[in-house]
Amino acid sequence: MNANTETGLEKLKATLELATTDAQQWDVACDIVVDLFGATGALLPPSNPHFRGVWVSGTQNMKAALAEYVSDRWNLRDPREGLTQMMFDHGYATDDQIFPDREARAKIPFYRDFLRPLNFGNVCLIRILTPNGYWPMTLHFGNDHPPLTEHDIELIKVIQTMFEEAAKRAAEIAHQRIYDFAQFFRGTESEVLIFDADGKQCFNVDATGRTQPTRKLSSLLPKEIGETLANEFKDVLTSDPGMSLSKAYQFQEDMQLINVLVIQIPPTLRHFFMQFKACAIRTQCSATLAIKQRELRETYDLSQKEISTVALLAEGKTPDMIANLLSLKPASVRQRLKLVYQKTQVRSQIELVALYGRL
Repeated sequence: MNANTETGLEKLKATLELATTDAQQWDVACDIVVDLFGATGALLPPSNPHFRGVWVSGTQNMKAALAEYVSDRWNLRDPREGLTQMMFDHGYATDDQIFPDREARAKIPFYRDFLRPLNFGNVCLIRILTPNGYWPMTLHFGNDHPPLTEHDIELIKVIQTMFEEAAKRAAEIAHQRIYDFAQFFRGTESEVLIFDADGKQCFNVDATGRTQPTRKLSSLLPKEIGETLANEFKDVLTSDPGMSLSKAYQFQEDMQLINVLVIQIPPTLRHFFMQFKACAIRTQCSATLAIKQRELRETYDLSQKEISTVALLAEGKTPDMIANLLSLKPASVRQRLKLVYQKTQVRSQIELVALYGRL
């Protein structure tokens, strides 16, 4: 390998080390792979049709093309069906292997009207082992890019190993972080549930850190709330991993007051190979807790989000801990507390907690 390739691989190795603890670094890794191969774009989508709540990692131009691929229904007219199986069998596959006549291929509508205008005329799928099975790294080249060389094939084997080792380590770290996150609420009156973006897969975390299937989102909330929230999840949790989602609900169930705080699990606690994207903290209110919350709402006109923040503060959580929990900036939590101070006419966290205790 030449010096430029070795430098690129060192950069990729360093980036993948960052990606094991920072999910958003997988996009950077895809950019480096594009540079290594002289490609025009890369994408790392899941191959498992049951994998939900994913945000796709890749280069910006490929992410934009993916949106068009789905919205214009090119996914229903994609002639490369055999490519994926070839990739699974051999570790990589190119469309030269299924359409060796490039001139004839260029006349196929999918290539002529979709790929070629984007300068994505030639594709290579690279098999990457992830905690959720094999995923196809889709590497696109320019319209006139020559077939893969022996050097390219050697490079594919190197990056496969690097990605697979990083994905395995990322899974271990993310599972431990989610377990620690769930333990954050141990000893409280709250039930902690973790679920995917559409709420169809829901889990709790046991004392050993294992996730166990449990109720669906629809059983945690009234039907009308659950349907609305599910639509929001699809918009928020399948796109930008840096976007924050925090929703607080209160309702009655069998004459019992229930609080549910739904939050996006911060990207620092997860990575895109995992289906876990959101968390519901469900609390069956005692009579005393219900009175406190009703008083905050009716006497001080606090919103449900503000009430949840006060309750977390009263449990001993710091503003920084609350910010991490709610996927907010610490400054946003402090600003929220300032508004609460104004409404409750207190001057500090200590006074606010004391007020909460007296209610």
